[in-house]
Amino acid sequence: MNQKKFLAIGGAVASLAACAAIVTAPAGAATVGTTVSVRVEGVNRTLLSPKTIRTHGGWITKGGTPVGQCPATSAAGALDVATKSRWGGTFSSGLGVEVLSILGEKHSFTSKYFWGIWINNRFAQLGACALKLHKGDKLLFGAISDTAPDNALLLRTPTNVTAGHAFTVKVTYLPGKGLAKPVAGARVGGAVTNSQGSATITARNKGTLFLRAAKRPFIRSVFARVTVS
Repeated sequence: MNQKKFLAIGGAVASLAACAAIVTAPAGAATVGTTVSVRVEGVNRTLLSPKTIRTHGGWITKGGTPVGQCPATSAAGALDVATKSRWGGTFSSGLGVEVLSILGEKHSFTSKYFWGIWINNRFAQLGACALKLHKGDKLLFGAISDTAPDNALLLRTPTNVTAGHAFTVKVTYLPGKGLAKPVAGARVGGAVTNSQGSATITARNKGTLFLRAAKRPFIRSVFARVTVS
């Protein structure tokens, strides 16, 4: 089995990857929620822009997941809240729950694409039900190719620039461990990054400029907002 796919579903029943229905937890069990952001990127478009939500108590049970296996305070619970339960999966006693669809986009475990998970911009080493969340964590669920890098693009831009003057943007990604690495060949606002991950852009008109980095097969970045004065 491909290692990325194995990690995406958690590798075992104790690390289930996805569910959706909520069952109320007994007192003292999986009841403390936290505030995190959730984003969903499909193959060709953003399905859910970063959305701040708060998890809550209970258990995720969609796909036949046994009560007590998947806390609603986990990454799976965060996805459930963010999408209003608009996702689905199939439970397997040997592997956990296979994520089949999120917000209408479907990818089976045996197809070219599957649903990967990133936490704070790094590819997750645990399934969604096993991922414990902390306040301010950033979750990304993205459709990734079985043969593609398990990387999500990060875009750094200045906050304010002057119309008619060039400014520099930087595109990187975070590997499983270590510091950010530059990405060459990423497109940002009509420019293409060099070997250092940098590109130069000139905003011609005053206003607000929204930029994002894209390069297949990486997961696209979130939009960066730049004020042009």
